[in-house]
Amino acid sequence: MKKNIAIFTDNLHVGGIQKSIVNLLNNVDYTKFNIDLYLFDQENFYDIPKKTNVTILKRPNKIFKFIPFNLVKKIYKPELPSKKYDLAIDFDSYQMHTAISALKSDAKKKAIWIHNDIPIKLKEEFKYRILHFFFKKKYQYFDTYCAVSNGALASFKTLEDYPNKEYLVIPNYIDTKEIKEKITEKCPLKTDSKKINIVTVGRLCHQKGLDIMLENIAELTKFRQDFHLYIIGDGPDKEKLITMKNNLNLDNYVTFLGNQKNPFKYLKEMDLFYLSSRYEGQGMVILEAKSVGLDILIPKHLEKYCPNIKGTNNIIEFLTNYEKKSQKEFDSLEEYNKSITNNIEKLFNS
Repeated sequence: MKKNIAIFTDNLHVGGIQKSIVNLLNNVDYTKFNIDLYLFDQENFYDIPKKTNVTILKRPNKIFKFIPFNLVKKIYKPELPSKKYDLAIDFDSYQMHTAISALKSDAKKKAIWIHNDIPIKLKEEFKYRILHFFFKKKYQYFDTYCAVSNGALASFKTLEDYPNKEYLVIPNYIDTKEIKEKITEKCPLKTDSKKINIVTVGRLCHQKGLDIMLENIAELTKFRQDFHLYIIGDGPDKEKLITMKNNLNLDNYVTFLGNQKNPFKYLKEMDLFYLSSRYEGQGMVILEAKSVGLDILIPKHLEKYCPNIKGTNNIIEFLTNYEKKSQKEFDSLEEYNKSITNNIEKLFNS
């Protein structure tokens, strides 16, 4: 008999959490599991597998974000269907309403995903500190905590460590089948093959450290000029970063490409993927770039989120001495994804 799984997440707009849930849905064995996906927004950037049952719930009033969780839990009543589940998951983990909906569903077991290094996020982001202050009590009600990396889990347990609860590390799927298909699309961007073409992909926000990257690129121009940085993504810091680029006189070295439905056709034109985040949960884009065949550059402090990816303490030295490969090799990440499938099925069957 199939297991019934309920997954709650706020939306499928552009973002890492959204991409990771879509990758999970694309890799679920629907002969073993019925998946009901609950969203609170109809606008989707990503395509949802047809075998996934999708229900749109009404998003509660924003005022609930600023009321203590235990009180919201008493007064907020999500309009859930009368259905029994083997497992309910709060996949979002940043929202009051996804957590309460998962907890109030008729499920034998409740799990929550941990997508980030929460202690560092609390230190770095004032807005998140406020939200966390009100929703932090939610964690005690779940049975299982699923972190996307060992680094994220270790950090989480410094804040929330419950005896007799289940802690799992389940990294995000990398949909290499999709990537292999999408890199065949024609890319409108013409890069200079004589230059080192560097790319980064991500939300233009404080966490991703694009300001750090631009400062490093400005420093690099003192040592070499045969390179160009392409930035794929959008976000709240876009205008600030464009102004910074102009002030650093990087017009000839940096191009903003905005959000791209298919970033992989751009990645295939590049040589090196560079991530400069202040912190991560896992950093899916690193493995996506690796699957395309790009070399990877990350600072040393991101190693704990990215198994088998070696970081460096000297970004400028790395970039100054970097030489491009003559040929890229596609990596299907078969063993990596197979391990995730095994862990997901253990969770869904437990």
